[in-house]
Amino acid sequence: MSLKADLTDLLLRDPALADLVGARITWGRRAPGEGLPAVVLTRVGATRDYHMKGVTALRRTRIQAEILATTLAEAGAVEAALTARLDGIRGPHGGTDVRGLFVEALRDGLDTDRDG
Repeated sequence: MSLKADLTDLLLRDPALADLVGARITWGRRAPGEGLPAVVLTRVGATRDYHMKGVTALRRTRIQAEILATTLAEAGAVEAALTARLDGIRGPHGGTDVRGLFVEALRDGLDTDRDG
């Protein structure tokens, strides 16, 4: 599997997160008409690791998780579940060997969809 598929599977299997967002975890954009709350994941950076003999298998990938919800309280609950599931995990997940996954930064924002 790929990093995207393995990370999605890891999140979908978390009971606390599943109670909040169900299967509404997607990459790139939210599916039209999909309910809320939802999580949209986007790869915003990736670097390869090198040594004197060439490239290694290690990749440093930065992923942004956007939480979409109808209330700030709902978004906060999803954020707490997402952070609890991801922060500090390591080990094999599907076909991906995670050397360390860390929540780097959090920010709040308000937005509306195209329909207001």
